[in-house]
Amino acid sequence: MRTSYHNHSKWSDGIASIEQMALAAKNAKLDEFGISDHYIEAPFDNSEIAEWCLDVNRVDEYVEDALDVKKRLETDTFKVKIGLEVDFFQENADEVAKKLKKYPFDYLIGAVHFSGTFPIDLSAESWKPLEQEKIDEIWRIYWKKIRLAAASGHYSFIAHLDLPKKFLFLPEYDYSDDAFRALRAAKKADVAIEINTAGWAKPCKSPYPAANILAYACEIGVPALVSADAHEPEHVDRFYDEAEERLRQAGYRKTACVFDKFVRTIP
Repeated sequence: MRTSYHNHSKWSDGIASIEQMALAAKNAKLDEFGISDHYIEAPFDNSEIAEWCLDVNRVDEYVEDALDVKKRLETDTFKVKIGLEVDFFQENADEVAKKLKKYPFDYLIGAVHFSGTFPIDLSAESWKPLEQEKIDEIWRIYWKKIRLAAASGHYSFIAHLDLPKKFLFLPEYDYSDDAFRALRAAKKADVAIEINTAGWAKPCKSPYPAANILAYACEIGVPALVSADAHEPEHVDRFYDEAEERLRQAGYRKTACVFDKFVRTIP
């Protein structure tokens, strides 16, 4: 079974409509497609967020659009699921989760795109002026936020672990222990993780997370699924064969999770 739950549309930073994305998934013979546009309520001012994020005042319209696509495109062999990729901020995570409970989501993805106020994956230019000490600090803060996001229990799965490697600005310290602590938090909270194939198309040329992190997740029993993190229709199942093989190499025997009204099953 193949699912693709981490995808974006014009409602945030994608280039196509929800319908166009779902049709691409259907044509790719995926069993389930989920839309999960960016939702960010940052506890600080950053005008750039509005350029790549869903307007928090238009969630009703977003859900209405997704439900309409679901009604028109679903069949017995193709399901459309509705979610959001929600940025985690310790300052307001509980409040945001409570606010989103009124919507008929099937899942929420927990994500960290900011280390403090620093935009982790916006551009390499953001990283270039930084001293190594600052780079290390950004990584440490990132992993702490990932651990807290997993422990919160607000999310169905956690997005793109080790995202800060995107532009190859790596820490001098071994971040494996930080990652493993986050995974233990995910296990305790019964939260899944993804292997995000988009990394293969980025400067790091590697999926998120690295192989050793994925292997540890399998070792301690954290469920995993493949995600394309697609922002255009052609990418809804990009690098899926490679990702499924990577999961098997890590020890996983199942390469998909299914979410329905926040209930997770492993087919």
